[in-house]
Amino acid sequence: MSAPFEDLEADWLSVESALTRVLAGADPLEAIDLVPTEALGLVLAADVTARALLPAHDNSAMDGYAVRARDVRGAHPDAPVRLAVVGHAVPGPPIAVTVTSGQAVRITTGGPVPPGADSVVRVEHTDREVEPGTVEIRDDGDVGRNVRPAGRDLRPGDVVARRGERLDPGRIGIVAAAGARSVAVHPPPRVSVVATGDELAGPDELDRVLAGDAVPEVNGPILSAAVEAAGGVPRTGPAVPDDLDALVARLEAELDADLLVTIGGASMGTGDLVKRALDRLGFRLDFWRVRMRPGSPFGFGYIDRPGAPNGGRPLPVCSLPGNPSSAFVTFELFVRPLLRRLAGRVRAHRPSVDAVAGEVFVAHPSNTMFPRVTLTRDADGTLRAHSAGDQTSGLVHTLARAHGLAVVHPSDHAVEAGDRLRVLALDDDFGAAEAAAWLRPIGGSDPSPSDGAGPDR
Repeated sequence: MSAPFEDLEADWLSVESALTRVLAGADPLEAIDLVPTEALGLVLAADVTARALLPAHDNSAMDGYAVRARDVRGAHPDAPVRLAVVGHAVPGPPIAVTVTSGQAVRITTGGPVPPGADSVVRVEHTDREVEPGTVEIRDDGDVGRNVRPAGRDLRPGDVVARRGERLDPGRIGIVAAAGARSVAVHPPPRVSVVATGDELAGPDELDRVLAGDAVPEVNGPILSAAVEAAGGVPRTGPAVPDDLDALVARLEAELDADLLVTIGGASMGTGDLVKRALDRLGFRLDFWRVRMRPGSPFGFGYIDRPGAPNGGRPLPVCSLPGNPSSAFVTFELFVRPLLRRLAGRVRAHRPSVDAVAGEVFVAHPSNTMFPRVTLTRDADGTLRAHSAGDQTSGLVHTLARAHGLAVVHPSDHAVEAGDRLRVLALDDDFGAAEAAAWLRPIGGSDPSPSDGAGPDR
């Protein structure tokens, strides 16, 4: 158990050290078995291997006629080759016909190529059986072509998807083709989000907000959405009032989660009860306070659960500050990577991009600053970062506008306009103007996008 609340001292870790400690024990959740179609977006806990030969037979890549190459070589519109049609092959079991000299089998794309045939002449190179039972081959360009060999796609024992890979639509397809009835995957983490504070009003308490007696409870909705977007399953409820017994009861009800996130009450004021409530549940504090802005009161630790159904796995607890921007930034930097590691994801962090500062960004001598920024792209392709608005941590509007979080490292000097700036990308669509750039020939100019220019906001 950690030191009593009254004796708690701040650790003041660097962002890098704090992140390392948050992820230190983040082993993926114990695997479960699901049918592939129910596992979209989840991470494989074991390799998947093919059970059968695919395709099972040599098969046709075209609608046409299966023939022997020696019979049709030299065919020409002025000198066609006439063959007897002795069957019709369609996708499914092979037909009981062997192609011999002077014969052909009508075949549909995907149909098994009958024994004796080594080429498929596409229907366009024939007379389409003007005389039923006989086909004229009028071009020999398909000699030795249009036959897809058995096992070209998969062979028994082939590894088709590997442990640690996420099941996206393409992998769902290959797993289905491999004949896997079920796959072992890491389940999506169940994340309990608990907001605290007497001043918070839910959506059915607008009268309190209009009267100036309360503020809207936005952290719960923001972070529940963020949990779901990161691949977790959020569990939330009304904000808990500033009552120690009520808070202990609520937290105790969430001990079966895979990750617990508390919001508010993370500092040292007399009304900041989260640490006191956690202490009653046997909380082991790892650290409290990070050298960052916004979000410095972030805390992290574990609650032991011996004998729990999850095998006694300790419950990681992230304590976030209550100001919306502070809660959002600390979620992105610490909670989201932890959630993704629990889900088995190899890439835990947001992608980063290099941008040019479009204005001055204030630095701090000992804290890493994370201002919310918008991104635009100049005509020459340069990304330019501007402040998304008032950076006060209690405000919400910058979160809706931000495409990313700029990273301003500790320094005695501000980042000046024109300096390089690293930005954690929050919005996959900030480059919507380049959505059709793949259409551009190498060395050519960009096609004109039809959806406008600039970020898709």
